[in-house]
Amino acid sequence: MDKQGIIESSRKRREGERIFYTSCPANGCWDSACVLKCHEKDGKIIAIEPDDSVNPNDSREDCGWENTWKGNVQMRPCAMGHSWKKELHAETRLLHPMKRVGEKGPGRGYFVQITWEEALDTIAEKMIEIKEKYGPYGIFHSQYPSFEKNGFPLAPWWEAGFGAWGEHSTSGHAAGEMLHLGVDLTKVTRGLQNSMPGFEAPDFFNSKLFVMWGMDPVVAWFGPTSYYMQLAHEYGLKTIVIDPRYTQSAEILADQWIPIRPGTDLAMMLAVAQVLFEEDLVDHAFVDEWVDKEGFEEWRAYVMGEGEDGIKKTPEWAAPITAVPAETIREFARLYGTEKPVHLQYFYSCAKRHMGDYSASASMLLQAMTGNIACHGGCESGACLPTPGRVPAPRADWHRDPGDYQVPVLFNNNCLTEILARQDDYWSGKITESEFRHLIGSPNNDCPLPNIQMIIFENNYGNNHSNVNKRFAGMANTEFNWGFQWHMNQPTAELCDIILPAPVWQFEGMDEYMYGHQRFVSGPNGMRNYFTFCARGLDFPGEVRSKEWVWTEIAKRLGDEVVEGYNPRMKDVAVEDWVDAQEAIYKEAFEKWADNATIMAYLGFDHRPTWEEFNAHPVIRTEIDEPYYPFKSALDRGESPFNTPTKKIEFSSNFVKTHDMTESRWRGRIDPMPVWSPSYVEGDIGSASNDGFYNPKVKDYPLSLVTPVSVYRQHSSNDNNPYMREDVYRHAVWISGVDAKARGIKDGDLCRVYSDRGETMLTAYVTNRCMPGTAAVHHGGWYQTGGEASEMNVFGQDMRGTPNILLDDGHLPHILGALIIAGLVQVEKVADGDAEGFGGEAERGGARGAMVAVACRDRLAKKDGARDAAAVAMEAAENGSDPACAVENA
Repeated sequence: MDKQGIIESSRKRREGERIFYTSCPANGCWDSACVLKCHEKDGKIIAIEPDDSVNPNDSREDCGWENTWKGNVQMRPCAMGHSWKKELHAETRLLHPMKRVGEKGPGRGYFVQITWEEALDTIAEKMIEIKEKYGPYGIFHSQYPSFEKNGFPLAPWWEAGFGAWGEHSTSGHAAGEMLHLGVDLTKVTRGLQNSMPGFEAPDFFNSKLFVMWGMDPVVAWFGPTSYYMQLAHEYGLKTIVIDPRYTQSAEILADQWIPIRPGTDLAMMLAVAQVLFEEDLVDHAFVDEWVDKEGFEEWRAYVMGEGEDGIKKTPEWAAPITAVPAETIREFARLYGTEKPVHLQYFYSCAKRHMGDYSASASMLLQAMTGNIACHGGCESGACLPTPGRVPAPRADWHRDPGDYQVPVLFNNNCLTEILARQDDYWSGKITESEFRHLIGSPNNDCPLPNIQMIIFENNYGNNHSNVNKRFAGMANTEFNWGFQWHMNQPTAELCDIILPAPVWQFEGMDEYMYGHQRFVSGPNGMRNYFTFCARGLDFPGEVRSKEWVWTEIAKRLGDEVVEGYNPRMKDVAVEDWVDAQEAIYKEAFEKWADNATIMAYLGFDHRPTWEEFNAHPVIRTEIDEPYYPFKSALDRGESPFNTPTKKIEFSSNFVKTHDMTESRWRGRIDPMPVWSPSYVEGDIGSASNDGFYNPKVKDYPLSLVTPVSVYRQHSSNDNNPYMREDVYRHAVWISGVDAKARGIKDGDLCRVYSDRGETMLTAYVTNRCMPGTAAVHHGGWYQTGGEASEMNVFGQDMRGTPNILLDDGHLPHILGALIIAGLVQVEKVADGDAEGFGGEAERGGARGAMVAVACRDRLAKKDGARDAAAVAMEAAENGSDPACAVENA
């Protein structure tokens, strides 16, 4: 075909196309609201292009040095952003309301299709019944009870529901931020504190040294921030990664990788501090102005061996604990103490394990003693999320009455599994009120207590937290659950009595998103100099309907005052006109915004944009004059950003010293400063470490498991996407060559991974990218089984590889709140390679694959016979016989 023929063929393929723009700020992206240019034809997405608001119609990717400094860069989507069409048009997409027949839980029932009328009537009746029977605190809404908020949309007018304190991502850092720096992320997110601890991405150009401690931003931090990290490194920013794994970020960004034993970060940090003190590499000017001197001296004395334990925390002391050579620790400390400014970021996952919260605190103290915590090029090393917005975006007005209901905060956000497991014990009198409050993290002794008998799921909430066996058992034990799901085979669907087909909000309809995001969206931090609009995209497939329509219909069934409060503007809109009415309200909001002459002048617009012009290219951006750094807003006003009792950084917390922490919301014996031998430990430190090398369990479970996030999933979203599986990504257990050889495991062998909490089946990835003695399974894999028997799992063998089935939900011994993401495991070989009969990754994820694999393991379970056993089982399955019996009789 000649050139003209190619052009003509391309033109014909694109006839009838429509282009619209949207964004996918999914939970797990955090600082990105990437711009997606979507091509729609015949009701389907046929292509997704990146942001073209910078260098439009030009293949050039960069935008020049000056524009990069000012934040004028493309907001390009990641691989997941480009793969959404396979998620939207998946064969497993839930398209109709469904009702469960039989018990809740995987393998214990099945779904039948019902009408919307039956679904809504049943849900409303059950909500009324449970509120009458158990009171207003019997209904839990999964999206989103953290930060002391209540995500239940009807709560203000139906007067039911509750909030929870804490959150997931930064839960290991929260205590340290609050007790040492006075930063309360809940207050920050509500605008109730005078400064923000985040930074803007261009500030990396001001850094001289970048330390990624347990941080893999190339994988875990989507959007422009990791792009700026790479640019800064190319311009000479020295970069060090400290991590048990040789991550993608280590490969792409780092000049040096320092492998460290999981859970021993605090020992290395104490040794770094010892070198800084001994060689006087302290920023005395910053310490004199912003650090409480009494606490600083107390921690110095402890680090230098002048405290009660008398141990000087030298690099030689830390080396056998951390497996990092003493000279490496010492030279790192010297580099860290002499280069300035330093962006040291101790990332979220490391803090969500035993001693991790103390390590998080120590990282903040290191940044403070070197003067790197509140300056250009520095980092607070805590949440690091919020930064001030630079562009005022429109807000749609739904005319909602705020209501009079005061949402009570009842427990810690990460204690739901414990509540479901122990609430019957409390209400039946088997445990005391005090015991129950301590187990669930009641914020005080006067707040009401929950009796959760209905869970409303708006996501894959059941699958995505630790101790899946305990979690699923508790969730299946409630009286009635319902929720919205994308796929029929999502694990959380198995915990519901009714499931409703959910729209993929950024492409279908015009609903709001979580956290109160409307469809004018920008990232919550990193680059808040722009906003975009998630325009009207595709029609709903099948019987999928707007979530806001669903809530409005339920509100009608709960009473006139409820629907009048929740959605007075749209309560009478017919379902077929719903999206048109939503779009009209967004248009109204934009036009009101565009009529504001002050905003137009601030943005430098020479004319008022019309709604049609905006929709044609819905990105509004302003330049960053000076990048934000931690606490800049308060410091610019001459105020202290540190809301501690002394208004300074407290190396030893005065709040802890003056309060009984067992009666605080944390409900434990936390120390006033980070120490290697905590006061709550009785005897050897290993007895308290549920996930470390020193725990007695290590003789049975000798591998320290980490569960990093994946570049192919946003939490568990996209785990069903064929673009993100098989040839693209192999979900596997990472194991070092040394540990694999000791177990007779080769790369690709099917393995059983198990702990004292559960087990799963995964192929092995044998690699020198992780340290001996460690294993890794990426977060977000779905729990999937056909209900086949398992030695350890309540609902059957997991064939798809969720790491959460291996992890304990037990909180740190001294403090509630952290979402635990680490543990101890063992790995054993089941079969050579992806043996015949076990199938590929997708097939193993189904009931048939589980039946075959479990039959092989349990009936023959011999290395040499596994392949033949699989063949026998597969043949039996194809003939309609019982594979397990066939294997046993072979």
